[in-house]
Amino acid sequence: MFRLISIYCCFVFFVSSCQKGKISEYSEYLNHNDTVKYVGKEQCRLCHAEIYDSYVQTGMGRSFNHAIKQHSALYHSNMDVIKDTLNNLSYKPFWKNDSLYILEFRIDGVDTVHKFTQKIHYKIGSGNHTNSHIYSHNDFLYQVPYTFYTQDSVSDLPPGFENGLNSRFTRQIGLECMSCHNAHSDHDYSSLNKYSSVPDGIDCERCHGPGELHVQQKLAGVIVDTSKYIDYSIVNPSKLSQDLQFDVCQRCHLQGTSVLKGSYSYEDFKPGMHLEEVMDVYLPRYKNNDKFLMASHVERLKQSSCFKNDDLSCTTCHNPHKSVKKLSSEYFDNKCMSCHIQCNDNHVNECSSCHMPKSNSVDIMHVSITDHKISIPHNNFSNDEDIFLGLKSINNDNPTNLSIAKAYLKHFESFDDNHLLLDSAIYYLNNAKYDFVSKIKYYYLVKDDKSLIDFVFSNEIDSSNYSKSDLAMTYAKIGEVFSRNNLNQKSEQYFLLSMKLMPNVIEYELKYATSLIKHKKLDKALNILEISLSKNKTYKQIYLNIGYIFLLKKEYVKAEIYLNKAISLDPDYIKAYENLLLLNQLTNNLDQVSLYSNIISKIVKKN
Repeated sequence: MFRLISIYCCFVFFVSSCQKGKISEYSEYLNHNDTVKYVGKEQCRLCHAEIYDSYVQTGMGRSFNHAIKQHSALYHSNMDVIKDTLNNLSYKPFWKNDSLYILEFRIDGVDTVHKFTQKIHYKIGSGNHTNSHIYSHNDFLYQVPYTFYTQDSVSDLPPGFENGLNSRFTRQIGLECMSCHNAHSDHDYSSLNKYSSVPDGIDCERCHGPGELHVQQKLAGVIVDTSKYIDYSIVNPSKLSQDLQFDVCQRCHLQGTSVLKGSYSYEDFKPGMHLEEVMDVYLPRYKNNDKFLMASHVERLKQSSCFKNDDLSCTTCHNPHKSVKKLSSEYFDNKCMSCHIQCNDNHVNECSSCHMPKSNSVDIMHVSITDHKISIPHNNFSNDEDIFLGLKSINNDNPTNLSIAKAYLKHFESFDDNHLLLDSAIYYLNNAKYDFVSKIKYYYLVKDDKSLIDFVFSNEIDSSNYSKSDLAMTYAKIGEVFSRNNLNQKSEQYFLLSMKLMPNVIEYELKYATSLIKHKKLDKALNILEISLSKNKTYKQIYLNIGYIFLLKKEYVKAEIYLNKAISLDPDYIKAYENLLLLNQLTNNLDQVSLYSNIISKIVKKN
């Protein structure tokens, strides 16, 4: 706190003498200091009740909340059953009192052969476009395979679950997702998706920064006349330069492949900072393709003549404290007519209908969004084949070769498994500053075990250069490759390092336990898996491996219980069926052998 007071004292003279708008004279907002805490929007309401009451009705204010009838768009829908035809799984939402549930089921002929019910704890999405759904298990958050698309009033699989990619109830809600769909959350940094508390929507501090110091100063009677001066205890985006204003918005309204700088996390950006200090955001560029992602508003706006020829920003047209749904088209027409006095078209109402038409985004089905590339309408559509030109950093004109390499690696992992992306990655890696973590990721993705092993033995890692999560992921990858190549002692060392750094990442414990089973250390593996199970009971792999251990120990009754539990979590879990087949062969249960053989054949045929 002494450091905070010192910084404040340094600014006292400046605040009292600075004139409004002289934004180039300050060095840093006081609430950028890492000692200043987030306090939540209810603290803001005490002094700014009118703004608060208006803001909570906006899309951002309604972005995240408990999945109860009051907040759910599903409550006023038909609650339709949806079907994943490729996986032969259906999903039905239903209410129990004020709680929402999703039933997953499979019908074979006239029989229901699989049922799994999950209570839903949160809805994500304002309802302007969608409501998707999240459940919590021991504070670990996951998305479920059911989304209500409000514009078309249709239910379907969520984005990324379609086309055979249904991850069912296992998609983790990581910090990259949470940091744009909600206020500052209490994320457990020893995990990927665990939160000790979750707020109810994007709040004031996402755009104004942490509020603790501001609240303290106002309660202490430190008042700044903001009609004349800038109050540096809190960020007012309207007092920022145009570039910094855009960075506040494009932190989340610029969707793409994001690459964090150094050891930064997704919570480290604060309004008033340059976004490129924390991350570079990349989008794929194509020849003959002008399609765009849903959250690409700033990028599209910057392609407009209105932006290039005028001092235009997001707040020129948008008041972030007021809901777009409550504003008439005349409100936005007046914004246009303030510059464009006359229109050559007879239809002068709703300028945006022609110059900012709604269209489908390339990443989310059943959603139409306003294209923020303001333009004169034309119909010059090309039928030529889209040609991928590469990834381009949108918020940083001069990214490093290392940043570009990381973008190609992440884009390959997350969006597109075209191996040409890895060719680009290694080109930039070979021309970049040495980066241990990225080299390991590259060798792992191209499945070049020998090069990875040689690289580890011939290079050292400076752990101070990387985040805990990056280090843990790297150690787990090394452990997996070393285990696969029977470097058992080294493998165990790296697995233990990854688990020490991130003890609530179940995947690292599973990798370690699998390695122990492979090397016949069954009791040690069982102990690790039981610890994992005490933390999180949603992983089918935990039950599979425990079942397999009991199978090897010839404890067949216990083995069958755990293997069946794995299947209850995934009715197509072929590894569990294969172990049940083996179990029944060992116990000479021929009827069950025939049953499981047929099930395995059906799954293989379907896949």
